[in-house]
Amino acid sequence: MPPFGGFYEVFITDSFAVYLSSNLKTMKKTNLKYLLLAITLVGFISVLAACSKKDSNENNPSNGGRTAKFTIIVTGAPESAYLSFVTVGLTNNPSDATVWKVNGAIQNNQSTISLGKNNFSGSTNTYVIESIKPLTTISAGIQCLSPGDAAYKVSYKAEVNGEVKEDIKDFTVTKSADLTKDYTY
Repeated sequence: MPPFGGFYEVFITDSFAVYLSSNLKTMKKTNLKYLLLAITLVGFISVLAACSKKDSNENNPSNGGRTAKFTIIVTGAPESAYLSFVTVGLTNNPSDATVWKVNGAIQNNQSTISLGKNNFSGSTNTYVIESIKPLTTISAGIQCLSPGDAAYKVSYKAEVNGEVKEDIKDFTVTKSADLTKDYTY
């Protein structure tokens, strides 16, 4: 005798046999619970399978890495001038600090380049700072002051992925007009 009194009906669907008894409501609820559990497990396994290990080269441009180039020109800065240019570049790898070259010379183990008055007091008045690796974080700060009466000129150009982001040409720094900027690209 069947456990619930009555008879069994057999339905075969996709290689699975489903036995329904006379107490059809109870069986439908139980089957629905198993069906929802199966769908949930298949969905969970699919999500896990879709996740993959990150690409070993995380600094390529498709992963947010960008190239940067800064050109800084200072002309006629007096002895009393205050000049500060700072660029910072970071990759996805915190231990990778060699990211810049200045006027073609690689700056080993430096993620920050800082130029001051002494850098512009000799025969070099133009500096080109370029990234040598794709960067995820790029920042630049400028401060040029003239506390005395002498004026001087500053030009600053920032390019990210070859696109000009800032282009300040021949800004005249005086006692009443300073150049102070902080950029994040």
